[in-house]
Amino acid sequence: MIRRVLVTGTVALATLLGPAAGAALAAPPSLRAADATDATAPTLSTGSVRPGVSFTLTPSQSCPAADGEQVVLISYTDSEETTYQLATQVTDDDGSWDAIPLRIPVTGLDDTGSWLDAGVATGAGTIDVLCLNSDFVMAGASRTSFSPLAPDQRQAVLEDPDDDGDDPGDDAGDDNVTLTYAPAALTVAGKAAAVNVTPALAQPGDSITVAPVDVCAGTSARTARIQVSPATPGEDEDPGDDSGDDPGDAGGDDGGDGGDGVTGLGAEADPDAILTTEVLATDGTWPSTELKIPAGAPLGDYAVIVDCLDGGQAISSRYDAAPLALGTVVAGDPVCSAKGATVRLTGTYPDTLVTGDGDDLELPATLRLSGAGPWNVSLDSSLTEGLVLKKKISCPEPDYELTVPKTAVSTSGAVRARICNTGDASARALLQVAAKGKKFVTVDRQTLDDGDCAWLDGGKVKKGGSARARVLLDPPGQGVTDQEVSKSFTVRRKG
Repeated sequence: MIRRVLVTGTVALATLLGPAAGAALAAPPSLRAADATDATAPTLSTGSVRPGVSFTLTPSQSCPAADGEQVVLISYTDSEETTYQLATQVTDDDGSWDAIPLRIPVTGLDDTGSWLDAGVATGAGTIDVLCLNSDFVMAGASRTSFSPLAPDQRQAVLEDPDDDGDDPGDDAGDDNVTLTYAPAALTVAGKAAAVNVTPALAQPGDSITVAPVDVCAGTSARTARIQVSPATPGEDEDPGDDSGDDPGDAGGDDGGDGGDGVTGLGAEADPDAILTTEVLATDGTWPSTELKIPAGAPLGDYAVIVDCLDGGQAISSRYDAAPLALGTVVAGDPVCSAKGATVRLTGTYPDTLVTGDGDDLELPATLRLSGAGPWNVSLDSSLTEGLVLKKKISCPEPDYELTVPKTAVSTSGAVRARICNTGDASARALLQVAAKGKKFVTVDRQTLDDGDCAWLDGGKVKKGGSARARVLLDPPGQGVTDQEVSKSFTVRRKG
């Protein structure tokens, strides 16, 4: 059974247990903390933390020196028993390793640039730490992609050498766990800090505004770094693919700078970002900032990532990333009918959209709406769930109108009315007759298209008598309470 984890040249938060990086996975049996605890719990710099806020884990002791270089695997299990990988670190040859800065995952991009909705549950959880011997590490392969969650990373594939693959629940891998630390209690309190990005759909060359909903956590933040990074659909990558330069080779010291070309932009700066800027933060507060999207930026989905940086340009806290889509989405005028409407969707946005009903579509497309309307239409990015279109669509109110140019009594005594539809939509005409002292009763009805005329007749008038009559307009799809009297009249029959 192949287990994949991230091995970082410098340690930072990761939420990945595989190269395509689901935000959270149940801890595989062979990587769970063993029942027997070999070391006391590591020390945490805090007992309660908000997602995205940096804290420090300090080991109570080193991994066993006799096992040489090892891998330290750190994970967090939240109050709903979901386990997130936080970090891995390669020890020194004597098994020693230093204090590690960590963050509970927030919404953002994984190492492939795929959108991750971390969704860590609030409440009491535990930090688990294991030391794994070198037999467990099958390969350390370079990765060409950048992770804002785990900088300077090298992909390592962890394989249980004693697992034959027949029983996914066996615990043969315990022999490769050289040390298990007692769990350290950590409570996740509250939600990650948030930012607003407007507009959520823009075009290359347009300006967007990034505004904080929350201030930077703590007192150490000196600047807020804003990055706009491309988001891509998650795809499995071959961890053994050694193409490209190892981004971990470019830095490797005290947090690194994420690779060539991003020196001076702070820890974990994304070399693939189409836009990066920093603004000053005072007491954790930074101003709403207008940014211009580069004119040559590719269309598609992006993540707006905001980090609070301390005086040493290390990340003190990270906001939930906000989605941004580049392109256009245009809803045309509705084509209306008695059953509803159709709307043609066009534009330059290249990725999959999802409707409010959960249906996927790609531009150009036709949206079919049923009922009388109006309709509130929303379209989200299928990748980031960011809103790209919200519009109220309604059909023009038809002009319903009936005229009654002539009334009469037939030779048999029936009340007659010549009715013409002079409006711009079909409607039903009702002829009602009321004998003396009686209520109106419908005696004939007919649906007339606009421009049509017809005779309606019914009822009975005695010779020498009279009757009251009226013509009612009954619009299609409307109830009886919407019927309108178009004309009232009285007819007399000669004696």
